[in-house]
Amino acid sequence: MRTAAWSFLGVGLAVVLASAQEGPLPAPPLPLVLSRAATYVETFADTLSGLVAAESYVQDVHPAFNRFGSIPRFAKPYSGPLHRELKSDLLLVRPVGGDGWMQFRDVTEVDGRKLKDRNDRLARLFLDPSKSTASQSRKIMDESSRYNIGDIERNINLPVLALAVLDRNMQRGFEFALERGTDKVDLPKSEAFSLPDDALVVTFHETNAHTMVISPQGKNLPASGRFWLDRTSSRVLMSEIGIDDVWLKADIFVAYGSVDTIKLLVPVEMHELYENKLNGSKVDGTATYTNFREFKVNVDEDIAPINDKGKQDR
Repeated sequence: MRTAAWSFLGVGLAVVLASAQEGPLPAPPLPLVLSRAATYVETFADTLSGLVAAESYVQDVHPAFNRFGSIPRFAKPYSGPLHRELKSDLLLVRPVGGDGWMQFRDVTEVDGRKLKDRNDRLARLFLDPSKSTASQSRKIMDESSRYNIGDIERNINLPVLALAVLDRNMQRGFEFALERGTDKVDLPKSEAFSLPDDALVVTFHETNAHTMVISPQGKNLPASGRFWLDRTSSRVLMSEIGIDDVWLKADIFVAYGSVDTIKLLVPVEMHELYENKLNGSKVDGTATYTNFREFKVNVDEDIAPINDKGKQDR
């Protein structure tokens, strides 16, 4: 009898221990998570800077209407296109000596119409820099956003914009925290945004007086959002970055995945939503990225951030 009882106890104890071992490991300390993430971003920059990806990008405008179906009296009517489909080559660049990422969207097709006025803008803008590096950067950003639709002026629709937050030097301008659950986060309804159950969730909020995103009028717009990170390596699985101001709300989600030619995870899908709080109009967009390949161009300090503080402006 005693032998049988002890055997039963031993089996029960073994089951409990096995169950405990199968549970999620405790989260590493936040400073270690952020240090690993900074190292990962540095490797990402070295690996992907100068690569080109094929981008398929769809934008839709939802004009302002009240409950009676008419435009509010205070809203300025929007008369532009409500739907846009872009095919582009997207170059991801992090200039030497700069904190911010730069993106150039070389649009090859608009709503099914192939462009005839490209004249190799991508090569000319990078290989024939102007006398003013700030002017050169401005030209690149303007070209990248020239086919955006809606009444919200923007050039922050960058798939790697959020990664700048994890830069070792940029981290000083943000508050970070480990989040225990994100059940209330409204994630994009796409398979690309499926995440492992043990992913670490790190929230951030910008505290710098001079923010990484500014309005066309020069107003500082603090950014906030989340990163979903691999528990052991802090590689970025998904990012969310947003702006919530008195007149504008913006959210950009980016999913990262594997491609055959690159060892690191790369952006594979971007979802964005902008809301003009003054009139209620909205713009949403979805972009997918494929065919990553090398763009053979010398990318160096000739291409500088937009201003001497390394800001991206909206």
